[in-house]
Amino acid sequence: MTIAQPIGLLNTGGPILALLLLAIALPFLWALFLPEGVPGLFANFILSALVISALVFAYFINWHMGRNSEVTEALLAQPGAFWALYSGWAAKTALFWLPVLVLSVAAQPRRWKEVVW
Repeated sequence: MTIAQPIGLLNTGGPILALLLLAIALPFLWALFLPEGVPGLFANFILSALVISALVFAYFINWHMGRNSEVTEALLAQPGAFWALYSGWAAKTALFWLPVLVLSVAAQPRRWKEVVW
């Protein structure tokens, strides 16, 4: 049986802060490699969202597997449930990082030098 830990700065605040920083930094990093313009802007958003979602998915897997709970054993027995559970958790974290990502991507046209918005 796993024991619920209290919400604290390290186990909750740290990952949320890391997600917010990623949502701010990734669009600016992708902008260095992607072309200017609306297609590049959409690609920037999609790539940033996929990277953050994959990192959240990996974080939850690592967090759950390290606990050796009954849930872990059940999920390993049914891989379909495994993907559904962690995808749902990753989608719920989008409530924190998605608005920040949208604002960060929306700031990209201000840095364009060749294409006019």
